[in-house]
Amino acid sequence: MDISRKIFKTSLILAGILAIGTAGYVVIEGWGFFDALYMTVITLATVGYGETHPLSTAGRAFTIVLILSGISILLYAVSAITSFFIEGEIGKIFTRRRLMKEISRLQDHYLVCGAGRIGTHIIEELSKTGREFVVVDINPEAVNRCGVFARGEKDVLFVKGDASDENTLIQAGLERAAGLFAVLPSDEDNLFLIITVRQVSKKVKIVTKSVNDSSVKKLYAAGADVVIQPGLIGGLRMVSEMTRPAATNFLDIMLKEGKGDMRVEEIEVKSDDIKFVPSEKIKNAVCLLVAISGKNNDYRFNPPDDAPVNKGDCLIVIGTTGKLLELRKII
Repeated sequence: MDISRKIFKTSLILAGILAIGTAGYVVIEGWGFFDALYMTVITLATVGYGETHPLSTAGRAFTIVLILSGISILLYAVSAITSFFIEGEIGKIFTRRRLMKEISRLQDHYLVCGAGRIGTHIIEELSKTGREFVVVDINPEAVNRCGVFARGEKDVLFVKGDASDENTLIQAGLERAAGLFAVLPSDEDNLFLIITVRQVSKKVKIVTKSVNDSSVKKLYAAGADVVIQPGLIGGLRMVSEMTRPAATNFLDIMLKEGKGDMRVEEIEVKSDDIKFVPSEKIKNAVCLLVAISGKNNDYRFNPPDDAPVNKGDCLIVIGTTGKLLELRKII
């Protein structure tokens, strides 16, 4: 049971026993409200102040019942309050507030909806490449796993809740996000998630997975921008390992987790002042320009150093994670 609900329930029980005790003394002994309330409190607290007024036999019998039931309730209340402190609930509350404050400051970040097997790999790669992101998952164990990933000195930001719930997504900053990974366990869950996302944001880019081939068209129709089929990619990868292992291993160095710090990265040209490829900056960052991607997804491979570029073009560059981050800031 959630600790706040536990304390709320305990408070209601305490209020109830106070009300019953007060009403009992009023009815049985004919006392006034305050005297009856005072007698109930000192009885439940077992402080031994003595009887407010002389009690009748019926009143004493009622007091015995009140003491026996009151002690049990007080012990339950004390255990609930003690657990609130001992289990670190106050620390959790402050941590939660700090995380939500950090999330509220994010802009153009990514949402990872689902911290399962695929979601875990996404989290690791986003962490390694220095992206800002928020994990959304309803499973407490999945949320706890987020703590093992570090981005420098920062904790992984997460929102515990139903990813298909609009309020949960808004808490994670969906309205300010650049993209969302829909990697919930089933195609049906991802389909419902995408529909919910599109009700909140039309511009956010959605990348999702499809377990069944028959779900691909439905996911696109719901609003997904990219649908990845793990089964299809796995099959193609197996063929590549068999027929072109050298090329596959080379790409692994840059694309696969655990094979080094090299990455293929895209850096968008966001300034009108950049008219040509910033070749010197790329060379100084010890990076390699592979291609230029235009707005219509047309590619110019191995472009010359003085190749023209326009605002919105993407430079496809190879380099280490640290150097690519430096280059991104410069450009």
